[in-house]
Amino acid sequence: MIPLILEDGAAVARLSPDLIEALTEAATATTFYRDDLSEAEHAANRRVPAMARACYAAAAERHDQGFAAAFVDDRFAGFAISTRHGPGDHELDWLMVHPAFHGRGVAAALTDHAIAWLGAAQPMWLTVLRHNACAIAFYRRFGFEIDPYARTAHVVPHWIMRRPADARR
Repeated sequence: MIPLILEDGAAVARLSPDLIEALTEAATATTFYRDDLSEAEHAANRRVPAMARACYAAAAERHDQGFAAAFVDDRFAGFAISTRHGPGDHELDWLMVHPAFHGRGVAAALTDHAIAWLGAAQPMWLTVLRHNACAIAFYRRFGFEIDPYARTAHVVPHWIMRRPADARR
């Protein structure tokens, strides 16, 4: 199965804020939560779907961001947002895949697309929940490694993972 990847305006034309929020809610429900998180951490995670709803269309219109959506058999399967903050500062900002499409190549297709959009020869980075071992292993397949010295201000502890220039999968 090869997902159809649409970019920017073409992707946004097939989506709605409700679809983005619902997919993000489903994706975070299976990967963001653990029983040992504090109420503040749970509250921070609950804000993520609304954040996705608020930023996806703007990302499609900005020159420094790329938005891509994946569709499988005409069903919305996931999305990625990539950001070029400045020279040498490229981020895989969002990667959300509906759990019904986990393990079916959707995340890999979106990640490949995001890396190409950012410039595969460029160094890049992303943030990932420290407790999400599956996501960490997934990103390692694309050349990202945990930067043990980098810190984030996220309420829920995150790692910054970095991919050096010209990393190979």
